[in-house]
Parts: sequence; C-alpha cells; structure tokens
Amino acid sequence: MNRPHMPGSTRGMGERKQITAVFMDVVGFSLIASTADAEDLQHWLEDFYTQSRTIIEAHDGEVTEYLGDGIVALFGLTHADELSAAKAVNAAMTAVREVKTGYKPGTEITLRVGVATGEVAVRASDSDDSLPRATGMVTTLAQRIQEKAEPGTVMIAETTRNLLRGGFSLSERPGQKLKGFAEQQTLFQPMPELRQPETRVPAYFVGRRAELERINSSDHPCLLVGQAGIGKTTLARYVAKSAPAVLHFGANGVHVRASYQPFIDWIMRETGCALPEFSDIQSLFPDLEADTQRALALVLGLPNGQRLLAERTNVALKALIEDSFWQAIRARQSSGLLIFEDLHWLDNASFGVLAHILQDAAAADYQILMTSREDTKIGKYLGNLTLDIIPLDALDDDTAAGMLQALSQGNVADGTRDALVEQAAGVPLFLEQLFKRSQGGDTKIPGSLMDLLAEQIDATGASKPVLQCAAVIGRSFSLNMLRSLADAHEPLDRHLNKACMQGVLEQDDDGHWTFAHALLQQAAYQGLLRRTRIDYHSKLAAHLQAEHPDAVRRNPALLADHLSRAQQHVPAIQNYLAVSQWALFQGALDDAEAHILAALSLCDEAPADVDVTDLEIACYTALGATRTHTQGFTAPTVREAYAAVEKLATSKQEYSSANGPAFLGGFSHAVISADRPSAARFCDLLRDTAANVCAGETNNEVQLASFNARVCLNFYTGDFEQLFAEFSEMQDIYDLSRHGGVISSYGVDFLAACQLFDAPGRAIHGDAHMIPRLIADIDAHQERLNIPVMLPWAQVWGAVPLYYAGLQDQALARLTLGLDTAHQQSATFWQATGAAWLNIMNPDIALTDPGIAAFEQTIKTHEVMGSNIGLPYFRAHYAVALLARGDHDKAYQTALFATRENEATGLWCWYPEVLRLHAGICHDTGRTDEGAKALAQAATIAQKQNAWLWVIRARLDQFRMGRANQSDIAEALAGFDPDAVLPEIIQARDILAAA
Repeated sequence: MNRPHMPGSTRGMGERKQITAVFMDVVGFSLIASTADAEDLQHWLEDFYTQSRTIIEAHDGEVTEYLGDGIVALFGLTHADELSAAKAVNAAMTAVREVKTGYKPGTEITLRVGVATGEVAVRASDSDDSLPRATGMVTTLAQRIQEKAEPGTVMIAETTRNLLRGGFSLSERPGQKLKGFAEQQTLFQPMPELRQPETRVPAYFVGRRAELERINSSDHPCLLVGQAGIGKTTLARYVAKSAPAVLHFGANGVHVRASYQPFIDWIMRETGCALPEFSDIQSLFPDLEADTQRALALVLGLPNGQRLLAERTNVALKALIEDSFWQAIRARQSSGLLIFEDLHWLDNASFGVLAHILQDAAAADYQILMTSREDTKIGKYLGNLTLDIIPLDALDDDTAAGMLQALSQGNVADGTRDALVEQAAGVPLFLEQLFKRSQGGDTKIPGSLMDLLAEQIDATGASKPVLQCAAVIGRSFSLNMLRSLADAHEPLDRHLNKACMQGVLEQDDDGHWTFAHALLQQAAYQGLLRRTRIDYHSKLAAHLQAEHPDAVRRNPALLADHLSRAQQHVPAIQNYLAVSQWALFQGALDDAEAHILAALSLCDEAPADVDVTDLEIACYTALGATRTHTQGFTAPTVREAYAAVEKLATSKQEYSSANGPAFLGGFSHAVISADRPSAARFCDLLRDTAANVCAGETNNEVQLASFNARVCLNFYTGDFEQLFAEFSEMQDIYDLSRHGGVISSYGVDFLAACQLFDAPGRAIHGDAHMIPRLIADIDAHQERLNIPVMLPWAQVWGAVPLYYAGLQDQALARLTLGLDTAHQQSATFWQATGAAWLNIMNPDIALTDPGIAAFEQTIKTHEVMGSNIGLPYFRAHYAVALLARGDHDKAYQTALFATRENEATGLWCWYPEVLRLHAGICHDTGRTDEGAKALAQAATIAQKQNAWLWVIRARLDQFRMGRANQSDIAEALAGFDPDAVLPEIIQARDILAAA
C-alpha cells in the first residue's frame, strides 16, 4: 500500500513547542444522537461547531479536530504566545457560558471542558498530508481532565495553572486519578470571576542605590545572587562603567564542558587570536616565569606545555595552573575591577581558579564582583570564603518607571508607563520586552519568561530556522560554524541582522554573534525536534573534525559534546574519556570525574546491538583512578568503581587486551587497600587475559602487566622466591625502546615497578650484598625513562632496601631526597609514606612531643587515604616509639592491634616483623608468655618465607630472652650470603664467637 508523506518525508521539518490544549465535550450527546434524525443532527452540530470555533479563534486558538460530540483546540500552535494558557482557559469558560444551541426548541446543550499544557512535536504548517499538526500526550490529558469536570464547568491541569500568574480564582481538586496516567494529579476548576494577578517579589537589584553602595563600600569580594533575567549582568556592567580598569570573565554553560573555559576565552581575547600560539603567550606575558607560561600553553592545548604532564603530579599541576592564571591576570592588570559572571555555569576547574584568586592576599588590590543564580556549587566551592553575598531584590514601581523612562528615552505616555510597570511586576527583562512589544500596540502580561522569549524568536519570522541552527552551536557562534548548518538559508547576514534588530542577537565583530540572553538561546534550541537536533549535532561534529582539527585537539570537550548530542555513542564515549584524561593531566579532578560520568551515562543509552562493555570498563577504571586522587584508596565510591570493572570483565565471554590497564588499576587499588582477595582476582584476570591474547598484537604489554601484578602480590604476601622468578621472566620480554611509553596507558613502567619490589624483597630475603647494585640499576633505569612523576616512588621506596641492608646513612639521605621531591610535586601518598619510613629509619624523631604527635598524624593520614598495605608495620613501629616514651599501655594496645590487623589481610610481607616488635613490647611490659609466643610465631612464618632478615632478628631476640641457642643463631646466619654485612649478622657472629 502506498504511504505518501509518511514521517520519513517530513524529517527535519517542524519543531517542538509548548502548547495548551482544550478538549470540549457535549454532555449527553449519545442520548441525543440515538433518537435524532441524521439531517437534523448534522445541522445542529454545524451550529455548535461554528459557535465554538468563533470563540476559540477570538482567543487566538485553532480548532484542529471535530469529534462529533466535541472539538479539540490548540493555543500557541502556529505562533508562540506567552498568554496561550490564559487565553485557552478564558476561551473554555466563555464557551461553557456562551455557546447557545439546542437540538429541539426549548432545549440547550451543556458543555464540560478540560485544559492541559505540555510539549508537542509540531509539523510544518505547509505540510500537504493529512497527519495531525501536533503530536503529544497533551490532547489526551485534556480529554481525561474533561471527564473529571462537572457539566457546565472547566477543569485545568496543574501545568496550565502554573502559567496563569494568578489571573484566575481557582478551586483545587487534589488526588485525581486519570485513565491512562499512572500518577494521581491535582486539577483546578477556574471560577467564573477573574481576579487581579498576585504581586510576586522575585530577587532583583537594578536601580537600587543600596546595592551599589554596598558593592562600592565592601572590603570583600561581592557576589550578586538572583534569578535569571533579574539584571545581574546590567548591574555588573554599570559598576564597571566607573572602574579605572576592568577585566571580565564570563562562564558559558551551554554545550561545552571544557575546563578553565572563561580564563581560556580571556587569554584568546587578550591575544586577539582564536587559536593563540606559544609565542603569543610569551609576547602577552613576557615577565611570567617559564613554567607559568608553559602552564597557560598546556590549557590552551599547545605542545609547549606537554612536558609539565611528566614533571608534575595532577595535584601539583592543578595548583600551578590555578596560580598561572592568577599571575597572568595580575600581569595584565595590577588593580581595578575583576568581574566573574554567571558562576552557575562555571566549570569545576574554573571554580578552583576563582577560589585560588579569592584566597590570595593580592586579591585585596582589586575590587571583585561576581554574579550567579542560586546554585549549590556556590556553597561547595566558595562556602568557606569571606564574601559579601548580595541578594538582588525586585524593582519598586518608581525604579521600574525610571528604567522605562530610560528605555523609551522619555517618549512614553503616563498611562502606558503605569500599565507596563504594573504588568512587569518588577522584573527588568519583562519590562524591557513588554516595552518593545508595546511599540506595536501590544501590552499584554507575559504568561512565562520562556513563552515570552519563544514569542520574541518567532517574531523574526523566516529567520527563526537560522536562529535555531545557531542555538545548536551555543550562545556564541561564528558565521563559519553557522554556515555548516544553515547554508540553505543564505544569505545569512540578512537573517542575523533581523535577529539583531529584534534584540535576539548581538554582533560581537564581523564574524561572531551572541544571543542577547542565555535563555533566548535555550528557547531557540528547545524549539527543535529531537531528530533535527541529532542531525545538526552530527553535522557540527563532522564539520569540526574536517575543518577545525586543531581546535578539536585543543578543546576535545567541544567535539565530545556534539557527538553525545548526536547520539553517536561510541565515538562520544571515547572522546569523553579523552577529555577526562586531559582534565586529569591538568589537575582538574572534578571536571575529569564529570566527563567520565557523562561517558558512563552514554554507555547506558547505547543501543542494545552496540557492545560498549570494553568502554564501560575503561570508564569505570578511569573513575576509580580519578576518585582515588580525590577520595582515597578505600573510599566506597572507589571500591564500587573497581568492583564494576571486575563484574563487567568477568561477564565477557572473550578476552581483550584493552582491559589490561583496567585490571592493573583495579589490582593496584586493591593491593594498596590491603584487599588481598580482590587483588588476587584482578591478578588472575590479568594472567588469563595475557594467556589468551596474542602477545605480538599487544607488544607484550598485557603479559608485562600480568608479571607486574604478580611480582607486586608476591612481595606483599611474602612469597619472595616466586617474586624473583616472576621478575626474571618479566625481564626477558621487557624492552625499553618498545615498552617505555606504557606509563601513558597503564600509569606505570613495568620494569621500574618490578625493580622497586625486587630490591626490598632481596634485602628481606637476606641478599644484602646485592642491594647497592640493585639500587644503581634502579637509578640508571629511572634516568633512561626520564619520567619525573616516578621519582618520589623510586627515591622513597628505594631507601627501604638500603635501610634493610644496614646502609643507614645512604638510606636516610635517599629518603630525604624522596621527601623533598614528593613535596615539590605535591605527591601526597609519597609524602605520607616517606614520613612513616623516616620514623622507622630514625626512631629518635619520635622521642619528642612534636615528634610522636607527627608520627601519630602520619598513621592517621594513611588511614584517611586508605593506604592500608603498610599500616600494621607503621603502627608497630609507632607502638615501639610509645614504649620508648613510657606510654606502656597504649604501646601494647597499638602493637596488639597491628598484629591482628596484619594477620587479617593475608599480606604477610612484614607480618613476622610486626609480631617481633609486638613481642618486644610484651616482654618489656611484663607479658612474657605472650611475647614468647608471638616471637616464636614470627620466626616460624619468616622461615617459611625464606625471609632471613626477619628470621635472624627474631632469633636474636629469642636468644636475648633465653628462648634460643647458638644453633638457632647459626641456622639463621646460614641464610645469608657470606659477603653480606649487616648489624644483625655482626651480632650473630659475636654470639657464635663467644660460645
């Protein structure tokens, strides 16, 4: 069967609109029709239709359906009208009251009417098919509502009531169950009499001297808070008018989720380049330090800043970027006014910059003015700062009249002025738009702000489609970008000029325009059909990739957003992950998480026939890594992320090399958290994946990652012999030229990581004579890698085998160097870990009150971070420090807790030593039997591990307590190489020599 003009033929036509539907029904029609003559019935219905249509059209509505016993009328269908809801209700009440026709002389019909407001898809008015003009549930809702109306009355939906602005007296009917609608609804019956609109007092500021005086007299940064359209921008610019110097930073919350966007935009304006080069930055900021210039280059996407990614940790880089923007601002303007507009649109990273500025002492040299709507982010990011928060009140009548006088340049009649002031209800944007409309003789009260804006856009006529294309791009757009969507409407200048005349657009320069208000852009965008939006975003994504690859490289969030809105799920997810990694490298941790969550939401939206499991795994891996930076290793949300990785990976029936980084990330989190079962599962997943993917295709990376995990787990479980075997196999396939760059995907260099487990493992195993050479190998490899972010690990952790090998001075020197590097890079984990080892290697530090307090704080820091792997060992040494200070009871309780804590983890690398330290405390506090039992257990476990350093320490303690003899000492000594020289070996040899 032929189906002319079916939906496919109208693709791209029509729009979305908010309309009000009226469903009018004749009461008792079935009874009349069952006894009526067909010809008489037709004549009567035509009379009813004519009267009803006349009333509907008189109220600017359109009758769209005749249903035999009733009619359907729509308001706001062809042209947006802020009074659509009020006109619809008034038309319904008029029809109930005034339609006069009877089937027989002396009889009159009774009507009942339902009214509802909602969004519909509207077909183009020139469509030549017979399909309905509007599609949506609003008509059905109106029909169900009329069924609840008593004969001779009107009943309206809550959505309609919300647009009446108090223009009618209403009787509430809560708890109404409507057929076909799951939730009960509150309906309203309008009464015949009209009442005056309620006076609403929204937050506002314009024209109020009190607000201006408060801003100018404040010693603190000021934050103007008020609703959309209240005039925050106007006041800020009025303040700027009298400032000696002004810098302006405006947030843009439309589409783009780019980090630091207001500050990047400012630099672009200052350089005069849309894509500035590093030379532009150097020229603009000649006095800034090199790293500061490079940090600015990094956020602009220039290669000159890339080296900072390797030199700084995420946290340190974040701090550098924030301070670099502040230095740049100060370099351009040493005092004067700084304006930060629309904080409700501000990205998380920019909030970090703003907070940094507000907390810096140099901020006192400026007057700082900010604007925002009510938004929870204000409290989150600025709640702890000292600000003057100024709520903006509504205009009083005198002030509104003064504003109207300025708008009209004094050319407004007194009666018109008073009417407009009353109608605007103190809202400046309403007053401005009402005045413009009054020039054409229209002074009606707007039903809602969005309806008013939609009407303003409709007033551009044939230019409206061009504005809708522009709205897809964003609030600001270039002519070049607009042509990629609106080339069919050339010449575009004519449409843009008309939009400027209507006050919808403002021209920035020859090639750039901005919507006069963010809500105007939103209204234009919301008017597009979803399928049209998808098509336009697809075209924009293709245009960006083909024509602006450099801009995409510098701001990948731009492309990711358009791909997302185009429902190109896989490339959008991939781009969001890339954007997240970029934000993470910049230290914008909150933004990084937001991008990952956006990618995960797209995974949920992907069609059933698109397998996004690997992408979900990548998303949750990135989420876990990012949240580890912000919340610590054992935060529930971090655990949840890696649990999702494990669940997704084990649910797949195939092995993928792409899961390697995810599994190693999950393993690292689990082992540092001291979660042995989870660590073992991730280790097995890596082993299975490595066994089932082609090593040649993956350059052996998964195999190396598997070895890395096994070496690490063997160290922490105390299986040192297996550690050495796995490390030897790993070395056979590692090649620096091929594998030195895996840190970008795995976050670690495999050889460096394994070296840093092999060396302390060798020292505990008794190979003390090997340690100097192994440390030299570690340092040589680090030099070849030249990855500064790995230095704190190599320096701090590399000090441990030196300490175990008896090289005390070298160990302390290396540890001190590592701590300095960790502080320079803001590497919190290695700062805390280094501090713990410093107390172990130099126990005299904790003999003072500040020293023991600092040691306790170090323990608490590890607890907060969730870095549990070394906690029992650190806690046992803290207990020894407490004992040395005479706090015997706390020392015993702390050491006992450490043994139980370590035993529970199953990660027994240090367990024999924890038991030995506990045994010493037991002995010194009179718990001799308990101490002897713990010491015997330490020696037994250490022997099973072939951990000869722990064995000889335990045997020496037993000998001093009279629970071991010279043969026990000799057996322990035999575990060491003859060339090994340790304090413990010297003590053992002295004992044997004295025998």
